Amino acid sequence: MIVQGVDSTSLSTPAAAGRAAPRPAESIAALLQGLLDHAANRPAICAALDGGRTWRWGEVVAAAAGLAAEFAAAGVARGERIAHQGPHSADWIVVDLACALSGIVHCGLHADAPAAEHDEVLGWLAPRAVVLSGPAAAASPPRGPWLTIDLRVGAVGRPTGVLPRPAAAGLGDPAALPDAVLRAEVARLVAACDPDACSTILLSSGTTGRPKGVLHCQRALAANAAAAADVFLDDDADVRLSWLPMSHAMARTGDLYTALVRGGCLCVVGDRRRSLDACRTLPPTVVLGVPAFFERLERAVETGRIPDLAAALGGRVRVCVSGGAPLRRRTAAAFAARGVPLVEGYGLAEAGPVIALANPRNARPGTVGPPLAGVELRLDERPDTRGQLLVRTPCRALGVLPAAVTVPLAAATAAGVPAGWFETGDLAVIDADGQLRIIGRVVDTLVLSGGTKVPPAEIEAALAEDAAVAQVCVVGQGLAAPLALVVPEPAVLRGALRRMGVSVFSRRAALQHPRVLRWLARRLARRQRHLPRAWRIRRAILVGRPFDPFRGETT
Repeated sequence: MIVQGVDSTSLSTPAAAGRAAPRPAESIAALLQGLLDHAANRPAICAALDGGRTWRWGEVVAAAAGLAAEFAAAGVARGERIAHQGPHSADWIVVDLACALSGIVHCGLHADAPAAEHDEVLGWLAPRAVVLSGPAAAASPPRGPWLTIDLRVGAVGRPTGVLPRPAAAGLGDPAALPDAVLRAEVARLVAACDPDACSTILLSSGTTGRPKGVLHCQRALAANAAAAADVFLDDDADVRLSWLPMSHAMARTGDLYTALVRGGCLCVVGDRRRSLDACRTLPPTVVLGVPAFFERLERAVETGRIPDLAAALGGRVRVCVSGGAPLRRRTAAAFAARGVPLVEGYGLAEAGPVIALANPRNARPGTVGPPLAGVELRLDERPDTRGQLLVRTPCRALGVLPAAVTVPLAAATAAGVPAGWFETGDLAVIDADGQLRIIGRVVDTLVLSGGTKVPPAEIEAALAEDAAVAQVCVVGQGLAAPLALVVPEPAVLRGALRRMGVSVFSRRAALQHPRVLRWLARRLARRQRHLPRAWRIRRAILVGRPFDPFRGETT
C-alpha cells in the first residue's frame, strides 16, 4: 500500500477559509523577503527570560542582512561552510538567517555536546570559519585552520551581540518599516540565492550516537516548513515556545522555519528549566517538544506541583507537538484530560525532516498522523526488512557527511528499493485511513536463544505506560527471554513505600526491598497481558538513576 499526503490547499475548512495563504517561497531567503512585505512590524523574537525584550521581523531581517555583509567582509564566500558554536538564543537565529541570505552553509554545533564531539565534527566539516555567539564567558573557541568570527555579547565591538536593542517605537508603528536600502539589499541576496544548493548541515546522531551531517537545500527546508505549517492552520498570531536548541532538525524546521512561513513569533527560552517562566512572559499557542519534556509536566501535574496545566502553559496553547521519540499514550491522555491537546509527529533529518504529523482534528492514540502533503509512504516487502517504512519526499536531503566525498542520498538506494524511495530503518504500520504507526527499528530486533524474534520497542512501549516506570530498556539478544532495565518513577515509588509501610534509608535499599520488587513485578505483568507470551519479560533489573547520554546509554 502506498499512502500519499494530500495537498491541503484542496481542502476547505472554516478555519482556512478566512486565512490568506502565504506566497509560495522557493527558499528560506525568499521567506525572509516576504516577511518585509507582510510582517515587518509584527513581533518576531521575544527573549522571554530577558525582560521580554522583543524584536520585529523587520529588525531581525535587517540584522541578518547586516551580518551577511560582515561574513562577506571577513572573507567567507557563498557556498563555503561555517561551524556555529553558541547556546540557544535570538542571536543564534540571526546567524542562521544571515547564512541563508548570504548562501553560506551553516552547521550549528550542539551546545551541550562535549568538546571531543565538536573536534570530531570540525575534522570532517572542514569549515571556512567558526562563528561564536552567546555570552562572552562561554567556553573557549576551538582552535584550527579557520577564521574565528566572535559575535558574543561583550566581545570587541559587540556589547549587545548580533541583535541591537529593539527600537523604542511601538510594534505597530508604520514609521518603523525597513527602508528601501534594506529591501534592495535583501532582494539582491535573494536573487543570488540558489535554492537547490547546500544551505544547511544538520547534525544528527540517530540511533548510533555518532554525529553525522545531513545536507539540505533551502528549497527542501522551505517546502517542508510550509507543509508542516498548513497541518495546524498556522496564522500570523501564533507564538511558538522556542526552547529546543535549533542545532537540531526538529526545532530548526518545527519552530524557526515554520514561523517564517506566516510571520509568527518565537518565544525564545535560553534556559529550558525556566520554560514555564517564559510562558508567563509571552503565552505561547504552539509548544514543540520531546516526550521527556511533556512527561515532566505530566508528573508535575500528578504530584500537585502544577495545579492547572493549561494555565501553567500561559492559557493560550492550542496544540503541543511531541517528536524525536515515542510518546506514551498516558501522557497524551493526561494532557487531553486537562484541555491541552498533545499530538505526535515523525521525521528524519535525511527526509525533510518532517514526514508525518498529527493535529487535534485527526490525532489518534499511538499514531504520528498522516504524511505531509507531497510525501508518499510504503512498506518494505523484502524478507529481511519486511515492514520497514519507505519514504518518497520532495524534501529529501542532498547527502550525508562524514565521507571523503559527500554521499548523495539519491545514489545510496539499496538493492530492491524502488528508485527515489528512502529507507528509514523504522518498522511501521500504515492504518487503513493513512495514519502512520512506528513500532520499532529494523536493526533492534532481538533474537532469543530459542530463535524467537522480539521487537524491544513494542515491549518498552507497553511497560512505559505504567506510571511507576520513568524509563525502560529491553535487552535479551541470545537469552532465553527478554530482560528489562527499569528506572522507577521516584514519586510513584515513594508513594508505594508509604502505602506499604516500608522504611528504607537509601535508594539502593528501596530498589532491593522484596515488597517493592513484588509490587513492581505485578504492575509490569499487567502491562504485558496483550503481548505474545514469548515477548513478555520474566525479569526486570531496577536502575537507580536515569539513563545518561554521556555514558553512551541513550542517544
